[in-house]
Formats: sequence, structure tokens, C-alpha cells
Amino acid sequence: MADYTASTAVFNDGADLALTAMDSSVTVDVSDVADERVLLVVQNNNDSTAVNTATITIAPGGFLSSVLGTLSEDVADGGSMKVMMVEGARFKSTASKLTIGCSVTQSGTISSVKLGVVKLP
Repeated sequence: MADYTASTAVFNDGADLALTAMDSSVTVDVSDVADERVLLVVQNNNDSTAVNTATITIAPGGFLSSVLGTLSEDVADGGSMKVMMVEGARFKSTASKLTIGCSVTQSGTISSVKLGVVKLP
């Protein structure tokens, strides 16, 4: 499982956002931000001539709201993007990490799915 480095936003200023190729599972350390202060940006650059939908899953964490289970969100192919705000009480592990998975249907590749993580102030 790869560790992913997030961007950090600040008020009234820009923050560089790197969209990095996904792996089947990555972790993101969110120990330095409060709950509900993390945005995921996902772009699926798989070819749209076949249905290459990417499914992003966020594993439940180690706290009470984890009983709500895994979040699963589909991102269409052809460069489509989605932004997700992540609830820390549901998804943050006791080690203050998020575990984000990715799978792709048909002939698509996981490395064509790009992930950006932004920690909000």
C-alpha cells in the first residue's frame, strides 16, 4: 500500500494540487487536520471508447461512525472528475490515516486514474 502526500490549503491563498496516479490502495496521513477538513479530487483519464468506470472506495476507520461502512463512488471515464469531502469520524483510522482504494472496469488501468488530496485549514 502506497503512502500519498496531500496538498495543504491556506485561507486567501492558492495551493498547488498534484494529481498523482492511483494505486489499488493508498493511505493518506491526515493527523495534522481536524475532521471534515479533507477533500479528494479524482480524475479518470481512461479511454471513453469502452466503459472504463473507476470505482473509488474509502475504507471505514477506527472510530464510532465506522459502522456506516465503506464509501464507494464511481467516476466516469474520458477525463471526468469528482470532488469528495471526507468525514473523519467515519473514515480516519486510529493512526489518523485514510485508506483509499481504486478499481477500474473493462480494459481501463488504475494508473490512468489520478488522485489529489487537499487538507483544508
